[in-house]
Amino acid sequence: MLLEIINNENLSEDSKKDAINKMLSMTERIEKESAAETQLAAKGFSDSVVSISDDSVDVTVNSESLTDKQRTQIEDIITRKTGCELNQIIITTMSVQ
Repeated sequence: MLLEIINNENLSEDSKKDAINKMLSMTERIEKESAAETQLAAKGFSDSVVSISDDSVDVTVNSESLTDKQRTQIEDIITRKTGCELNQIIITTMSVQ
């Protein structure tokens, strides 16, 4: 949809610039999510899902529970890879059968 706006010759340059900025923001967010998920997998948290919103980062890990050390490790990865603050991270555990 954003590409259609960008390529539409009948729209103003401001509308096109806004669409480009939104597309860049979405791409950046996806890249951060992917980088965090890759780093989590490398540290043993396979099948993790990271979702970045405007005011929080949700992390779901494949584990029934986490130790304090594991939680700290996840928080460190997420803050480094996403640039978010510690208080924005929400970690959910879930055991996948």
